[in-house]
Amino acid sequence: MERVIALNPREKALSTPSAVDRCTRTLRDAIVSGELRPGLRLPPERALAERFSVTRDTIRTALARLEAEHLLSVRQGSGYVVRDYLRAGGPDLIATLASLTRSSADRAAIVRDLLAVRRQLAHATLDRLIETADETADDAALQDVEAAIDRFSDAVAAHATTADLSARDLDVVATLVAATGSAVLQLCFNPVASLLRELPMLQEAMYRAPLENVMAYRTVLDLVRRRSRAGIAIALELLADRDAATVSAVAHAREERAPRTTRTTASSRTRATPRATRTTNKENRQ
Repeated sequence: MERVIALNPREKALSTPSAVDRCTRTLRDAIVSGELRPGLRLPPERALAERFSVTRDTIRTALARLEAEHLLSVRQGSGYVVRDYLRAGGPDLIATLASLTRSSADRAAIVRDLLAVRRQLAHATLDRLIETADETADDAALQDVEAAIDRFSDAVAAHATTADLSARDLDVVATLVAATGSAVLQLCFNPVASLLRELPMLQEAMYRAPLENVMAYRTVLDLVRRRSRAGIAIALELLADRDAATVSAVAHAREERAPRTTRTTASSRTRATPRATRTTNKENRQ
């Protein structure tokens, strides 16, 4: 039987300009952290609006966003019900999961898996580039890649910020993927790129020696132009080594001091006692 839960409001009322975003974020965090478990039914819109000190239109918009993210479902006569985000959610939730994780070891595990996905995408991209190099004599796409590498190199020489280096780096990768002409690969790359932009701790680890990133891109571009599959295989092995070093750097980063109200990670949500929720008298009777 579904349980009926009630949310505790935040200490301060949500301000009007960003009320929708804040309501959405608060509920999303509660779902991903395990405070709101799959199958739980949210209170009616009116009750939620009162608890968050917002209008019903605001809470309705926030709930609609979470439904679009597949974190909530709407059932006739039952209202909004929490879904299992691990089964229904998308990769955009990885950033939320990382933000709720306080342990360096847990963050390193998230980074390890994310970089593994990126390597698989890199493998598919480079294979496709070598195949298309056999099919067309037009080097314009690869010239675009070279120009993107040059911009990245200029940013490194100018001692750009980590955020700027990340933007230039992602531009190189986006240009490489675009050179394949594959809509599927480009659409798969977009969520990975968004995650890399949203994880500052990963950026700091990835760009400790950005000149090496530039040199690696120039080597890869040369291998693609020479259609060297053996060389690409070696380059992917080197990328795996660099990713391992990045994961190690994240794992040994200083752990954040846990806040007084500690959120649980996804791995421990089955053991956690919800802090942002409480059962109603009706649930207790059930």
